[in-house]
Amino acid sequence: MSAPTLATLPTAPQLLCAFQGRRFQERVLLRFAHALVELHKRRAHLRDLTEIAEIDGRRGELVDDINAWIIRKMPQHRNGASLHTESLGAVIDRMAHSWVAANQAIEVEGVRSDRTHRHWYHLAELVDGYTDLIAEVAGGRRRLPVQ
Repeated sequence: MSAPTLATLPTAPQLLCAFQGRRFQERVLLRFAHALVELHKRRAHLRDLTEIAEIDGRRGELVDDINAWIIRKMPQHRNGASLHTESLGAVIDRMAHSWVAANQAIEVEGVRSDRTHRHWYHLAELVDGYTDLIAEVAGGRRRLPVQ
């Protein structure tokens, strides 16, 4: 089994561009990431529990699609690699949610508010964590759970 390569996974800046709707069509994982953002945007304005459940179901399907893609494209070594606590699909879903929340905070609170700053700081932490995670996965030091 060959080692995963960092080039297989999108970088954090590529994910952020996909979240914005820029340059995501050419890569499957970026299309999934963009679709997650669109679902989080729609979900943020809903009050109907049935519609929220439908969106959450679709998000779950996209997370599963990301995880299945990872399994196909990035074989992982079990020997010596620590298991990460959540799947890459779940990580990208959390980043998409944080990106939507940060942008909504700007719209509602403005760019100078403490709330907006907290949302963007949280997103920056997730971006740093994602960057570290994909480097560790590509280096064989960390492996991702199947689900």
